[in-house]
Amino acid sequence: MRIRSKIFFLIFSVVLFIMMGFYVITEFYLEKFYIDSKKENLKSVAQIISNPEHPLDFEQLERENNVTIYIRQFSNDLFVSSEDFYIEGLENKGILQDIRDGKQVFQKIKIEDPLGEFMILFTPYQHNRFVEIRTPISSIEESVHVANRYYMRIIVYALAFGLIMAFIFSKKITQPILHLKEITKGISNLNFSLKFSSERKDEIGELGNSINRMGDILHETIEDLNIANLELKKDIEKEKKLESLRKEFVASVSHELKTPIALIQGYAQGLMEGIATDEDRNFYCEVIVDESRKMDELVKELLLISQIEAGYLELDIEKINLGKMIRQIMDKYYMEFEKYVISYPEDDIWALGDWKYIKRVLENLVSNAFKYTPEKGKIKVDVDEDRGKYRVKVINTCSDLTEEDLKEIWAPFYRGDKSRSSEGTGLGLAIVKGVLEKHKSSYGAELEDEKVVFWFDLDKAT
Repeated sequence: MRIRSKIFFLIFSVVLFIMMGFYVITEFYLEKFYIDSKKENLKSVAQIISNPEHPLDFEQLERENNVTIYIRQFSNDLFVSSEDFYIEGLENKGILQDIRDGKQVFQKIKIEDPLGEFMILFTPYQHNRFVEIRTPISSIEESVHVANRYYMRIIVYALAFGLIMAFIFSKKITQPILHLKEITKGISNLNFSLKFSSERKDEIGELGNSINRMGDILHETIEDLNIANLELKKDIEKEKKLESLRKEFVASVSHELKTPIALIQGYAQGLMEGIATDEDRNFYCEVIVDESRKMDELVKELLLISQIEAGYLELDIEKINLGKMIRQIMDKYYMEFEKYVISYPEDDIWALGDWKYIKRVLENLVSNAFKYTPEKGKIKVDVDEDRGKYRVKVINTCSDLTEEDLKEIWAPFYRGDKSRSSEGTGLGLAIVKGVLEKHKSSYGAELEDEKVVFWFDLDKAT
């Protein structure tokens, strides 16, 4: 059974129980209540009559209390009445003896009279007399009958009214509860759009507000969990990709080391066995030195990226001349200038940073620019000043980079799938990223009209 039906039947049952109790009282106890009230009335009249200090006006007393008063006299165990009424058998009922003994006697007697049945109180009086106080009770039954009919109508109307009120109250009470049920059902289905909007100040209102708060907290918690889950998925994907890049890097490093080691071994063995001429010896030595240098550079890059990832990189921040540093780096590529359109600053530019590592950053960025710029393309190194900082930009023509590449390009061991992947180990930009983050510098890469712009900021020296 639904809660609305339960509350409806509960309220209606209470009303019905009250009305049935009221009916039983009126049906079985109303007449007795009337009789007891008459007796008390007769007693009060008898008390007034028997009080010698109380002035008596029998007509007024009869009129006010709806009674008839008779003063009767005892004679030879009988009584003499000044009225025409005579109650047959009164002597045989033992009533007179009780009166003589000073007792009050009630009698319900039917007399041949238009008024029918009477309630009579016999009470002793002075000088061998007693008082008979009569009040008609035949009208009581009629009054009770009329009252019962009246009360039955009241009960019927009350039941109908109770039926309507039970329906209204059950609906009013259960409506917010059903609304709360829908809200909690929505919350269980992760639908947090439903809210309890009543202005009630009772327990239901407090419950609704608590459910609203619970829904908001659950919503925020689930949103946080979803965000954390997305971040976790990204981290997992990133870790998978990083692991894949590590494997590619190991293969690449193995290949990079295999070739120079094989060359060094081959030429060294040739020197040891004396199979080379004097001219060949110099060539063999040059090859061995060149391949050893490549291996040394590779090992140094591996050591540096390991220091950066482990957090062991120590910086020596000082006042450095960016302009001079850029010119020194560009001078290394002087022989390449005829292939490209080159521009870079000629002035001294003083900034704060670690000379060795900032130079490594610029060398990697400039090296990439020369490596991936097609002939007749443009290479530009620019330095802008803004709000106490210098922004260094390395710009070069490059048409094969995509936005997806820019998202991954800073990852260690990353090399794209295009022609640029044929050279290097994929650690250059990872080293740039680690050094700049250690300097707490902003950095980035952007695509602009078939050009790629690598930039980073350094504090201006004062």
